[in-house]
Amino acid sequence: MDNYFPERFTILLNNSDITYEEVAKKLGVKSKGTISKYASGKTKKVQLSMVVKIAESFDVSPIWLLGFTDDMHYTLR
Repeated sequence: MDNYFPERFTILLNNSDITYEEVAKKLGVKSKGTISKYASGKTKKVQLSMVVKIAESFDVSPIWLLGFTDDMHYTLR
């Protein structure tokens, strides 16, 4: 499976009106640089807990964010 996370995280960032600084603060990360690394794919291993936190912050499915489905709001039953 390809790594969809950076691409899909970038989509979320581009479609929001929130700055990288605001996202970093909301997610509890040290700087906007961390957000930039997530979006560019420079961070190879993003903790699953962070993926879930990002998904919850942007109201999308973590399953979509990781590329397992094309349904942005997919929920497990």
